[in-house]
Amino acid sequence: MRSRVSRLVLTVAAAGVLTSGVAVAVGAPEPAAPAADERPNFVLILADDLDSATTPLWEVMPATAALIRDRGVDFTNGFAPMPICCASRSSLLTGKYGHNTGVLTNSGEVGGFETFVANGNEDHTVARYLHDAGYRTGLAGKYLNGLEKDPAHIPPGWSEWYAGVDNNMYSGYDYTLNENGTFVHHGHRPADYLTDVVRDKSVGFIENAAKSGAPFFFYAASTAPHFPIPPAPRHRDNPYTHATVPRSPNLQERDVSDKPTWLRDSAMIRSAIVAGVNDPDYRNRLGSLLALDEMVGAIVDTLARTGELDDTYLVFTSDNGYSLGAHRLVQKMAPYEESMRVPLAIAGPGIKAGERRQQALSIDFAPTLLDLAGVRVPGDVDGRSLVPLLGGGNPKWRTDFAGEYGGGGRRGTDGVVTEAVPGHEDDEMYVVDMPSWSGVRTDRYLYVRWYERERALPDREYELYDLRKDPYQLTNLIATPEGEAEYAGVVAALDHRLGELIECSGASCRNGP
Repeated sequence: MRSRVSRLVLTVAAAGVLTSGVAVAVGAPEPAAPAADERPNFVLILADDLDSATTPLWEVMPATAALIRDRGVDFTNGFAPMPICCASRSSLLTGKYGHNTGVLTNSGEVGGFETFVANGNEDHTVARYLHDAGYRTGLAGKYLNGLEKDPAHIPPGWSEWYAGVDNNMYSGYDYTLNENGTFVHHGHRPADYLTDVVRDKSVGFIENAAKSGAPFFFYAASTAPHFPIPPAPRHRDNPYTHATVPRSPNLQERDVSDKPTWLRDSAMIRSAIVAGVNDPDYRNRLGSLLALDEMVGAIVDTLARTGELDDTYLVFTSDNGYSLGAHRLVQKMAPYEESMRVPLAIAGPGIKAGERRQQALSIDFAPTLLDLAGVRVPGDVDGRSLVPLLGGGNPKWRTDFAGEYGGGGRRGTDGVVTEAVPGHEDDEMYVVDMPSWSGVRTDRYLYVRWYERERALPDREYELYDLRKDPYQLTNLIATPEGEAEYAGVVAALDHRLGELIECSGASCRNGP
């Protein structure tokens, strides 16, 4: 028995599993070297900006559904409390909220790779802890935003390193990887498509790790489906080339009079951005997921061939969600469902398959993997191990969590897009960012305080949504004096709890209200 929970043997039909049109044959495993260590392996597959609120994920990724979701746990309430790339990835690696990593956005004094390093976080990642405990570790793809400022950097705790060091990764081509200290440029050939390169690095790592007999942790981080990555060349003609964004009730929300000032003031140009890019972006997103699905199939096939599948935990999730026009927003960062909800599926030995409705957060990944590996979880970790839920238990669980974003400026107009928006060609600035906020999300309510880092208390604005009655967050219950009076008690309780959560650390983050 190689894991701390009883083994659940994962078998894949000998006939193979169809992965987006490519058959992955999974037959008898090749002989593996005698295991020198009985601890389980881990493969973390991270999508980039993949929401679970709008995208028909499991339809587009049938192999991932069959090989991970259906054979493991589908957390239907998966969330990214810091819903932007660098902040979320920092929390995933450390198990800590953004206010404890110091990373609340992608750049600046509270964001980016440089802030993550300056705050000492690289000595406290799940990779570092596993590596120090004897695990073979590896990463391929996207690490943290801003790594291009120090492209030669290889963090402690990684046995193998294949990280992208420029922003061309987002296009899928013409990027450079730091491959264990050597810069390797990938051009514009079909074989250079980033998701396929990450796939090949994943397969090679697993094959070599299996021969070594040591347990391993691999982090496969393609940039799919992050804008503007296109489908792989083989998927240019796919079923989604004419797809349109689902017309949810909050798409291009008509009445934003109850939303904060920054959104009201920028609503028209934001709406123009949505109209200009939304459907083409959506088609690219769906098309790019086809190669990501094939990557998952290739990883599982390799685990089976090398005899490692039965001893490996597979995690599929995203760094954050993505808004495709909800509330007139494109991008992420917002406290709303589209930005914070993420897919999360985990398969592996001892797991009782099925749905789990408890809140599972990106800060839970590090303590979960450490727990399964038998490595002590540091006391300053904010997240909780999901192991009791994976085994089918029903422990007392959190009913709320904090959301945080470092902000791009008080007006929410500090971001720039380089292409003119139809009808606004003469505007000097096109809006993509928003101010800072913090919020608390319970099983029923979302409560948000805007301008959190600006500390402009007299001008601070608030939102409150009853998610049971208003799942699309169309009606801010405290936008009027009458609403403020009616929900004063709810707001007082939530504001107090939010104050606790954004100051919490370690055990105090794990304690319930």
